[in-house]
Amino acid sequence: MQKKPLFGTNPISFAWPRKNKTPVVYDMATSTMAMGEVQVAARDGHKVPFGTGLNKDGEKTDNPSEIANGGVLLTFGDYKGSAIAMMIELLAAGLVGDLFSFEAKEEDNNDGGPARGGEFIMALSPELIAGKNWNEHAEKFFEQMTSLDGVRLPGQRRHTNRQDKGPRQINSELIEKIKSLI
Repeated sequence: MQKKPLFGTNPISFAWPRKNKTPVVYDMATSTMAMGEVQVAARDGHKVPFGTGLNKDGEKTDNPSEIANGGVLLTFGDYKGSAIAMMIELLAAGLVGDLFSFEAKEEDNNDGGPARGGEFIMALSPELIAGKNWNEHAEKFFEQMTSLDGVRLPGQRRHTNRQDKGPRQINSELIEKIKSLI
């Protein structure tokens, strides 16, 4: 059986509005690990979890260099994640008339930048769909969720960090590494 990459592990984003509170927001790839993380692991000589991706021969590997150089990332959740990735591919390319991942790869100019591709954005009004009490109803869910030990809402830490106007800690080792690359 021939193994060939067909579609990407394109991101999916979600935002839920909250009256007088920061929204619940997340943005994630449909892969088990972001390609940037794989590239950092390759650069630093670390392995990645087995099954993060395939090498150029279509075999599962824990070698990030094999994934980043001619291999592919795998979706989270095995075939279920693959179905989600397919759905995103159809919405962001098929529905909007833009390039599918395999087409974007064929047209890539190999400059290291992101591939050209479409975006699908769906916006719904909770009030039009659920009625005037949509926020109170959703807040009950969020209260139940955050009452569980160790659980926070997606995006909560990021919003809190953005509101913090205080001094920042700087990773001097990272700064020196960046300077050495220039």
